[in-house]
Amino acid sequence: MLQFLKTGDIQHMAKSINQDAMRDLNLKLMLQFLFNHPKTSRIEIANNLKLNKSTISSLYATLNRMGYVREIGHGDSSRSGGRRPILIKFNRHYGYTVSFELGHHHLRMMTNWLTGEKISFYSIPVIDKDIYEIVEIMKERIRSISIPTAEHQLMGISVAINGIVDHNQIIDSPFIDMQNVDLAQSLTEFHVPVFIENEANLAAIATRDYMTDHKFKNLIALDVHNGIGAGIIINDRLYHGQLGRAGEIGRSLFFPGFASSPTMKIEKLYSEDAIIKKFGQLKRTPYVDRQQFLEYYRADDQVAIKIMNEFTEAVVYLLFNVSQIFSPELVSLQSRIIGEIPQLMTKIIRKYEELAGANSPTKIQLSQMIEDAPLYGGASLLTHHLLGLEHYHLQMKI
Repeated sequence: MLQFLKTGDIQHMAKSINQDAMRDLNLKLMLQFLFNHPKTSRIEIANNLKLNKSTISSLYATLNRMGYVREIGHGDSSRSGGRRPILIKFNRHYGYTVSFELGHHHLRMMTNWLTGEKISFYSIPVIDKDIYEIVEIMKERIRSISIPTAEHQLMGISVAINGIVDHNQIIDSPFIDMQNVDLAQSLTEFHVPVFIENEANLAAIATRDYMTDHKFKNLIALDVHNGIGAGIIINDRLYHGQLGRAGEIGRSLFFPGFASSPTMKIEKLYSEDAIIKKFGQLKRTPYVDRQQFLEYYRADDQVAIKIMNEFTEAVVYLLFNVSQIFSPELVSLQSRIIGEIPQLMTKIIRKYEELAGANSPTKIQLSQMIEDAPLYGGASLLTHHLLGLEHYHLQMKI
């Protein structure tokens, strides 16, 4: 028999739903405040969130029961006297995450507390290994982790790749033959969330959450490594574009200006891999790595100097074009070569200002996390998800 709800019943249900939604929102706000402050107290949280003491006590009991809270002593009494407040902080030992970066020659791995702090880092050579062997190495490394102080052990896995990722699926991987391997599915045996993401996107997340304290709501992480890509943050959120293809700067076509000349992708000319390969060809050396190229440059080798000048000029134009297209507040450059010779960045900024003007609204800087940004970005992505705070500002800790 059908039963129809009376108006009063509907109003009661709506009120109950609204109360539940409000409590959930307040719980998230309290968890966010707890996470972002090295130490605080219930009274400080109540004052900042404009909530009464009974509400804060109820929310505190819930977070404490969930294991997110640690008491760390007593604070000072107020001027009017009274009981000293109990100081609390987010429980950094709640659990840990694992982040991988599938590089051209190395598999890089980092473990982090949920606060973002690094626990360990490894770089494992994977030259001449196929994706099946690399996946097995990842699994073995995860199984071997032992962190006795972690209360909940492994909580999530992220994997950064140089390529196009859409809805956790690798669509295109130019440097590693994926052989139709579903990477996320391959790691399900650990029964934790697994996120696959483009490395430039994760570098952008790391820039937002570790390096800028959310001062910039619109920023670009320009990644110039094996290829050239851009991670894009718009209004504080990562922008993927259609089918995850946003930011594929290196696939832009370079047209030299002659109708008979072939068009080429920019990353085939000016990625780090491209300029090192060109240097090796000009020096007639079969194999040159980044460090060898830099040694030639530091020794004033004229071929190395010429190629480096071409490279830095190309980076200037990339920075200028990106800033003109997106008008971000910040462009953070990820380049290992420029990171090794910081004075190059001074020249790049000076040349950029000649093009854009000294009063350009876009700030240009060299990333403080050139080597590790995708790993830290993966840790942040996981923490936001695990705490249910996907679109909340969390200030991650190094």
